[in-house]
Amino acid sequence: MNILVILNSKSAPAGLMAERIAARGWTMTLTDPHRGDPLPGPTAADGLVALGGPQDAWDDAKNPAFSAIIAAIRGFIGAEKPVLGLCLGGQLLARALGARVRRMETGFERGLIAMAAPPGAPASIVPAGPLLLTSWHRDSFDLPAGAELLLSSNACAHQAFRVGPRVYGFQCHVEATPQTLLDWVKTGSGKPSPEEAAAIEAAVHKDFPKAQATGAAILDAWLDLSAAAG
Repeated sequence: MNILVILNSKSAPAGLMAERIAARGWTMTLTDPHRGDPLPGPTAADGLVALGGPQDAWDDAKNPAFSAIIAAIRGFIGAEKPVLGLCLGGQLLARALGARVRRMETGFERGLIAMAAPPGAPASIVPAGPLLLTSWHRDSFDLPAGAELLLSSNACAHQAFRVGPRVYGFQCHVEATPQTLLDWVKTGSGKPSPEEAAAIEAAVHKDFPKAQATGAAILDAWLDLSAAAG
């Protein structure tokens, strides 16, 4: 099995996704279209993952690769291949499905964040909550037409959605590792205050195993979809 992974920024690596793919003995094809790498079509891979990044998902002028990424996402959806969008990747997935991406009125959501399924959420690759997951964003997506909402947090109502059986978008970073989050505290967009940075770092050292276990479970469940569809 081969999973195509789109890198949108070196600051948002594949992390746990790379680990979970390797644990199965599968191949991960990492491509960076922002640096001119090709974007293979759906016949070249069993699933598509679009990773995060600090860019504004609506800013095509500054990010000319977005149009090709959105086209690739639509190609995999049209071929009924599994698709997973994470943070910026989830926003680009929402755009590919016709939804709007926007600034959140609540400002940045950063660190390890409590999340839960809204009432009536369907069974999915998301474990029963409440959950603790990594977030680092100030934008969010509207739900695409026909999407089912899977997760919400206090600051961000749309943390995860599903369209059909194999297409999932997450605003949170289920792929994040502890080091990734600690790096964002130092160099991430919207630098936190010293007090907020210290609180995030303390939470990472205390609680990240919970977030990592949940993220790994979600990624494994999505990879199971890829195996079943392959």
